[in-house]
Amino acid sequence: MQSKRGSRIAIVMALLLAVGLGAGWWWSRRAPEPDAAGPMASAGPAEPPATATATVAAAHERDVDGPAAELLRARAPNTVPRVSTFTRSYDPPPGRAVDVVAALQPRAEAGDNEAAFYLFVKVEGCRYALYHGASSGARPAPVRGDDVETQLIARTPTQCHGLTPDQYRNNVRWLEQAADSGIAMAQLSYARNAEAVIGNSSQMLSDPEKVIAYRRKAMHYMQRAAAGGSIEGLTSLSDAYTYGVITRRDPVRAYAYYHAVGLADPRFISERRMSAHASQLTPEQLALATLQGRRIYDACCKQ
Repeated sequence: MQSKRGSRIAIVMALLLAVGLGAGWWWSRRAPEPDAAGPMASAGPAEPPATATATVAAAHERDVDGPAAELLRARAPNTVPRVSTFTRSYDPPPGRAVDVVAALQPRAEAGDNEAAFYLFVKVEGCRYALYHGASSGARPAPVRGDDVETQLIARTPTQCHGLTPDQYRNNVRWLEQAADSGIAMAQLSYARNAEAVIGNSSQMLSDPEKVIAYRRKAMHYMQRAAAGGSIEGLTSLSDAYTYGVITRRDPVRAYAYYHAVGLADPRFISERRMSAHASQLTPEQLALATLQGRRIYDACCKQ
């Protein structure tokens, strides 16, 4: 029991590190640029040795738990494979947060999933400012004994004034509604923003089970985005298996998903990063990862 609890605490600590490194992600929601190292002329490095390919091919044919099979299970019904990338930024709607909430919440409650995501975006911007924004000299500093609303006013920009604690606490429901509906940006926003979903470091440490549930759901959302052909979804899964925070570290799958990105759109990979992934693998692993990457591409993106 003690070792099980220790492993869960370790999971939480790893996730906390990721949250600390990625706290500012929200303000860079734009269509991805090609890798800074430059696009590759082809979708990957030289093919692995033929003997290694032959060694793993038969086993791969029987791999019902491979990444391509996971994508097929995660795919929403009636999804037609097609490569896509974000072409919109989902910037927060202008105006006071309380006015945006008043306008969008009835639409979200009626099933408008785009409205639900924009609602989340607006309130999340205020939540981020509440916990991470620099204090303005024009705002009075909160003092001991202030009520909750006074503290919120002191810690947030004017456009956020009037939001209630419940609106902050319940904001994730709108993100989940949008993600469940299939909006890829919402699905990846969930996976990239653990703090918005499960709270700050103290809340994470106090509830390891919630962290474990978050990791599981975040992986499902990334797989579902990738299964629909999202370049960002494929790249996010490669990152997840590279760093081992959201899921276990797996260099074979990290390479496979990045290889699939190259097959889908070579503009979004670099030879340097592909080589870095390959350097972690034996020839047999590289052969398997290449085959898995092709299967991932067939599952998500081949038309």
